[in-house]
Amino acid sequence: MLSAFISFGQNPEPVKWTFSTKKGNNPNEYVLVATAKLQEGFHVFAPNPGGDGLLIATEVVLDHKEKYKKIGNLIPQRRPITKDMTGVGMVNYYEGEIEFTLTVETDKPGTLSGTITSQCCNEQMCFPPSDLPFNVKL
Repeated sequence: MLSAFISFGQNPEPVKWTFSTKKGNNPNEYVLVATAKLQEGFHVFAPNPGGDGLLIATEVVLDHKEKYKKIGNLIPQRRPITKDMTGVGMVNYYEGEIEFTLTVETDKPGTLSGTITSQCCNEQMCFPPSDLPFNVKL
């Protein structure tokens, strides 16, 4: 019975996201910075997760597409861990802390909002995919 209480005491969200922005290289460009900090033993998949096609990629969807235009794709700031997972194939993921950037263009700076989608897993299980909304000032 004690083990049931211990399992409920574990943190149900082993990944914490923070968001910020910085000025881009061109006059109307801004860079969204999304940082994931994962508990030990957990990972999130790369924007190109590999595998059998069923893995949930980390991706950003912006609100107000008429105001904000994506320039390129979500870019991880380091190489992923690549591993052959039995029954899934070669997969790409991140552990520890990982920073993703996305360049956006706008001539009307204000508050950039959207949703980051990711899936957090460990060696035994995966949590359901998570859609986390964000709002950051440009």
